[in-house]
Amino acid sequence: MLRQLLTRPGGLALVVLVLGLAGLTTSCGGGDGYAAKDMVLVEFLFVDRALVPTAPTGTENLPRNAQVLMVFSEVVNPGSVNDQTVQIRYGPTGQSVPKGSFSIDGNTVRFDPTVTAQGQPNPFGFLPVTQYLVDIPNFEEQPAVIENLDADPNLVTFFTTFVTSDAFLRELQPPEVVRVYSIPDRFVVNPITGQWPGNGLLAIEFNEPMDPGSFILGGPAGPTPITSVDVRYKWDEQINQDNGLVYMPDDGPWIGAPIPGSFQGDAAATTYFFSPTFSFGSGKYVFTAQVFQGLKDLSGNLLVNPRSFGPYTCDGTGIATGKILGEDFMDQVNLDVANSDGPDWGFSEEGVLQSQEISSREMYLYAYTFQGTGPNDYGQYAAIISPFAGAALNKFVSGVSPPTVMGRRVMWAFSDDEMGANGSVTAAGWGPDSNATFAAIYPSIFLRAGFQKTQSLSLSPSFSGNYDGKATVVYTGSYQVGQSQNVGNTISVTDPGGYSQNFGCTAITPWNSPLWDYTGFEPWPEFSTFFEWNEGDANVPGDSVFLFDASVDEGDTWQQVRGWFAATYPCSGILIPGFPNRRMYTTFEEDQPDPPPSFAAGILNPEPSVTDTSFTITKRVSVAQVLFYTDGKQPADSTAQTFGPDSDYLPVELVPTVQSGGTQVRIEFQAAHGCEADRRTPNVSLGPPTEWTENINDCDGFERIRWRMNLISNLIINTRARLYHVAVPVIDANNP
Repeated sequence: MLRQLLTRPGGLALVVLVLGLAGLTTSCGGGDGYAAKDMVLVEFLFVDRALVPTAPTGTENLPRNAQVLMVFSEVVNPGSVNDQTVQIRYGPTGQSVPKGSFSIDGNTVRFDPTVTAQGQPNPFGFLPVTQYLVDIPNFEEQPAVIENLDADPNLVTFFTTFVTSDAFLRELQPPEVVRVYSIPDRFVVNPITGQWPGNGLLAIEFNEPMDPGSFILGGPAGPTPITSVDVRYKWDEQINQDNGLVYMPDDGPWIGAPIPGSFQGDAAATTYFFSPTFSFGSGKYVFTAQVFQGLKDLSGNLLVNPRSFGPYTCDGTGIATGKILGEDFMDQVNLDVANSDGPDWGFSEEGVLQSQEISSREMYLYAYTFQGTGPNDYGQYAAIISPFAGAALNKFVSGVSPPTVMGRRVMWAFSDDEMGANGSVTAAGWGPDSNATFAAIYPSIFLRAGFQKTQSLSLSPSFSGNYDGKATVVYTGSYQVGQSQNVGNTISVTDPGGYSQNFGCTAITPWNSPLWDYTGFEPWPEFSTFFEWNEGDANVPGDSVFLFDASVDEGDTWQQVRGWFAATYPCSGILIPGFPNRRMYTTFEEDQPDPPPSFAAGILNPEPSVTDTSFTITKRVSVAQVLFYTDGKQPADSTAQTFGPDSDYLPVELVPTVQSGGTQVRIEFQAAHGCEADRRTPNVSLGPPTEWTENINDCDGFERIRWRMNLISNLIINTRARLYHVAVPVIDANNP
């Protein structure tokens, strides 16, 4: 089977070479007495709307609305094209299928992620900052493949990966607002009464898809430089003044109260609907809607015709206004410092909550540090070929078990003490056993991470059986190890915490000398998905165990990994008592140990060993927690009050609703019947609080409520989450 890996721009030349070899055969199809060309892929491109190439094969910065163009050597049978014959996948297990549609024109197949297979618009295309796999199988891999019109199957497998950016294809046409209308009436005003429906929606229609992250509402103090839409009551209308919908901020002048709400776009992202938190009014109030230039289309072009709409007069049928428990990050009155972790709460930029600065640390595990307490308990150096078994190994070692052609899969266990504090595992490295690392190609590997469900460093004899839940696939694809005559030293031999003659190893240096040579680390492939490491209770050792799992297909040559085996020196076969069996191996993508453990044959699998390993752990998640909001009774120092036991909490509103830059904001809630004077601790004597929940309805009927925001940075393009406003609406359940 021919399998072509294209992960670099120059890969297209390799396709041509393969086709040249394949052209030595002939096809049974083709008319007019001529032998047809073999049915194979001859060109693979990422293109823009005009089918102009926009990014190289294997790109890590593909615009989300770019198309995938595939050119074959023969006219393609349209009936043979589907998401199984052209497999575009993403997700932790590489099994999720993106929205999109195929079109066929002669020998060209095009995948457009902006139109679904049902013909519906999907303007945002691919997911942002996500790795995708493309696999076009040949007839040896599965029965149904791409065919030509004579039903000749695709002969050569094609495989590549790409990573999307957070951006879209560039175009220079600025967006325009077309009209503003009401829902359900779909007129600017009711054609009979001339008034706006109080319980309706406000729709803003544009001439092209718009960026949802650019819709930022004005706050209580009026529009700010970042405001792009402002919906508020008019300050100079008597009915608004009489009903308290007008006020003067500290730095004046008079201003109308904003109408709180949120935006939701339609499927085409050309119409955005403003849904007021409560309504436009239970009286005949007057309001306006203003759009600013800050609104952007998907390419980042600013609105060309900012303007105001209205004034509109409500018909008075809206529901009564409730209360807003809100936070604008202008001060720290509601900040729970003790339970927040690292966020920038308006310190460097007033009115903005940001995830913390992105920072990383390195976790190094050195084999030399594992030694016993007895005079001979120093363990033994081991040059380990797993997981990097290669065909060339058979020239030097006979009877390799398992055979190299089966590849290798290895699992390691790491303690919370070794891993350290919480963070995202963003990279990994392995320690070669000498300063010479040789070039090798491994056609397919899987890297997985997870938690050990038994909280033990000793592995159970099943890969899947060790995981607490499902493993996270942090990388899948090919792996090329470059030639390196010196991997570099990562620790000095004179370092007080490192090797010294005081370890008492002088007499056994000849046996252990490779073990004591600091040889640095060779990186595994760059992760496409990060693993969120949680150390558990920092004061409880061993309550969290990290699993790293590498499954590697046979390579052309092999690599040795520096390891250590817990048997007393020299080659006694006596194990160091109590050392956990923290390393296990089998064949590529298998689940049971191979070879199986055998006491009679002296085979341990899993075995009491470790190998030099490094992990990069990055602080990715910031936690920002507020104090309890109360019902105005004791303690009464919250900045807004609930309706006590009659509180009915409505869905939270975040500004912006959609984060940009591939970042995320996840919010959780907790409610209690009472809290202490510090507004931080629930008063359990009044009843138990709720658990932390993402469903705010779980908090209904509780007098106090608080929330915490998990701000998740994007580590691929190094962007931080930004939040301008949080609003938790609450109504009186007895007086809706």
